[in-house]
Amino acid sequence: MRPLHALALCAATLPFAGCNLERPLSQKPINCYLAEPTDLANVRRIMVLPFAHEAGVQADCVTVRDSFVTALQKLRRFEVVPLPEEAREDDALNASIHRGRLSTDAMVRLCERYALDGLLVGTVTAWRAYTPPYLGMRTQLISVHSGATVWAVDAMYDSNDRTTVNDLRLFAEHSLSDDGSLHGWEMNLLSPTKFTNYVTHRFVGTWVEG
Repeated sequence: MRPLHALALCAATLPFAGCNLERPLSQKPINCYLAEPTDLANVRRIMVLPFAHEAGVQADCVTVRDSFVTALQKLRRFEVVPLPEEAREDDALNASIHRGRLSTDAMVRLCERYALDGLLVGTVTAWRAYTPPYLGMRTQLISVHSGATVWAVDAMYDSNDRTTVNDLRLFAEHSLSDDGSLHGWEMNLLSPTKFTNYVTHRFVGTWVEG
């Protein structure tokens, strides 16, 4: 009778145990736009301008931009032209972005000087470096040939959100090598740099040409 009793008990508790099983890892949906292939064809040589931040947001925009540039270079789709540290050509462009209207004249002057096909501008919309971290960004790549946005991404990655944590674990398992850390994939939540690299990787990963 004991084996039957144990089997019955197991069957009775199985539905409740199933409720506690972890959900399969899946990538978080991200809001993005990518233009038609004909609009993308001539955008090869680009510059990533210094990232801005929204009012009231305190963010390490230099680190975020550097991480984004690194992710772009791994994509091997663009020639990313550096903006010299002493350059000031982007000042008028950034000022127009803050006013909510992109200056076409400033964009053309910058592109002509550095022989660019496009400019990538980014804004940090939310930022917290300490646990639980979050990072929100809005980026757009503008073609100098058409004056139109050919790639845009707007997303928020908040580690308080289960979909973000689920996506981060998936990223760690498939994109990162084991560094021997005792924290495992959770190290990406403890390190601001690692969390930033994760988010920028996801942003750049939306560039998928058919």
